Amino acid sequence: MKNSIGVFIADIKDSRLMEHCRIFYRKLSAAERRKADGFLHEDDRLRFVAGRLMINTIAAEQYGISAPEIRLTEYGKPYITAADALHFNISHSGDHVVLAMSDAPVGVDIEQRMPIEWQQISQTFGEKEREMLDKAGDPISCFYRIWTMREAFAKADGRGIPLFDEEQPDIDYERGIVAHCGKTWYLAAAEIGSYSVCVCGSSPGGLDSVQNFI
Repeated sequence: MKNSIGVFIADIKDSRLMEHCRIFYRKLSAAERRKADGFLHEDDRLRFVAGRLMINTIAAEQYGISAPEIRLTEYGKPYITAADALHFNISHSGDHVVLAMSDAPVGVDIEQRMPIEWQQISQTFGEKEREMLDKAGDPISCFYRIWTMREAFAKADGRGIPLFDEEQPDIDYERGIVAHCGKTWYLAAAEIGSYSVCVCGSSPGGLDSVQNFI
């Protein structure tokens, strides 16, 4: 289906995933191994290797692209070279890594909901977002919903969070729609356990069937 989005989630503490990562590590390019080895904490290394494993596996099994070469755009968004018909985005938080793949630009964000000083962080939000937080019965959940929706949109757009340094796109949080620069984006947000997740694409849907990677 055109513009369909596949969403896959993995737990880095799953022993099966850890074993797959251990085997897959040997298949990483020299540059990727250097990056993996550069992480000070084992969990960070696992998140990186798990992300690469997910990308390679899903690209091969569902899109027929084996050993995809991944590079970064000028804004730091990863993409697969020589695969214009395949787009992906990846995010991680806590013990979870989430991958979204589509035949159109896509963005995804996952955040583990934890107590934070949301009042201070939300000063970077627009007036609409701050008003939503002031009225929210559960401001922590509201904050993470706003954050993941903004992040997923910014990543789908390709510019990432720096986009909000220059502008405040009008996001319809209730309907999950962003009309920006002549293009319409669709947001699908959900809570999965203690995590808030959002996917953004050029068509509705995306979180209807999140698939466990392992």
